[in-house]
Amino acid sequence: MKERVAVIGGGISGLFSALYLAQAGFDTHLYERKTIAAETSDNFHGMIHSGARYAVNDQVSARECISENRKLHSIAASFLDNTGGYFLGFTDREAEFGDLLLKGCAAAGIPAREEDTEMVIRAEPHLNHALKRAVSVPDKVVHAFEFAAAVSAEAKMLGAKFHFRTDVVTVDLKSGTITGITESRNGNVEKESFDAVVNATGPFASGLMARSGMTGSEMMPSVGSMLVYEGRYNNAVLNRMRMPSDGDIVVPYGGSSVLGTIATVVEDPENYKIEEEDINMMRDEGSVMIPTLSDARIRYMYSSVRPLMAEEGKDSRSASRSFQVVHMKDSGAEGLFTLTGGKYTTGRLIGEEAARAVSRHFGTEFNPIDPDLDTAFQRFQAAGLVRDRDILDIALARMGSMDRDRIMPAIAAAIAASVGD
Repeated sequence: MKERVAVIGGGISGLFSALYLAQAGFDTHLYERKTIAAETSDNFHGMIHSGARYAVNDQVSARECISENRKLHSIAASFLDNTGGYFLGFTDREAEFGDLLLKGCAAAGIPAREEDTEMVIRAEPHLNHALKRAVSVPDKVVHAFEFAAAVSAEAKMLGAKFHFRTDVVTVDLKSGTITGITESRNGNVEKESFDAVVNATGPFASGLMARSGMTGSEMMPSVGSMLVYEGRYNNAVLNRMRMPSDGDIVVPYGGSSVLGTIATVVEDPENYKIEEEDINMMRDEGSVMIPTLSDARIRYMYSSVRPLMAEEGKDSRSASRSFQVVHMKDSGAEGLFTLTGGKYTTGRLIGEEAARAVSRHFGTEFNPIDPDLDTAFQRFQAAGLVRDRDILDIALARMGSMDRDRIMPAIAAAIAASVGD
């Protein structure tokens, strides 16, 4: 009889956890109070990091990011835009920081190269012409929803079950061991038995544990806010040549440019407010790289809460962007695994490590096989798992046309609608 494992949270880390747990042979059930990637994983800047952003002060994260950058390119290239990225210095101090950046990238195995500033300005005509130094790195952009839908499709084909619009009220224990969960759907509250639970609720993980009468695995919820401009003002991902700070990334996403981010620690990830002065500050910082942003039209703003690991003496900028898979047995919850930290870039790795930890808990070793996410939609259709075949057939027929990029969200939506129970 297969062990039953519940994954709570349908963000990118939860989705990959479900995929790899199903691949490992567990009877896997994913619970999400909304739909796939509806919280933090749907509201970030859309960037797959090269790791260069962390190369100076967070070598662990830098190595994780460049490794996953390469891995995702090999298994999901159709969901990535290989835009590349630049780190840009506009002051003498920023230009000097470039030496630390290049040294850190070399130590982390990140290909970084000094570039001629005039060449960079020709490639990025909206750039501030006061550019003093430029370093290129292999940053990428991900089509986040389509990518998440492909991961969901792969997990479904491996046997994972998805329960959307289902709120997990508590994780249930008996004598210090996980027995299951209490879930609520459409006003109906029920208990489900499980042999292990993976808490992949990100910044909401501590809240779930508190409702369940547990402590441990403290987090530092940090709000990140982005401004989306009408029009695309850059071709590559642009980063300021300095330590990570506010308003220092501009990401080309479709026909828009996305400026990020503000990092503000909040007490309640469900209830927070972004101050107008913070938005103005971010806009001012972004316009140092691209002066046009100072008066360009903002289409909209969005925010999400990052699940940063709490570290003594660290704030939202200096805290590591690495992750942990914590078995909560020392907190009196044998069989509960909480995922803390991490980034969208490392969501696959987090899920793999979660499956390894659960497998070890049950006395087995897990040897993962890389999924072929590039073909997941087509295989999902061929397996007869799509509920409305007509919609997907029409969309897939356009894949070879000039409308390919515009039709991908429709395909992802058709897949996502078919994954849940």
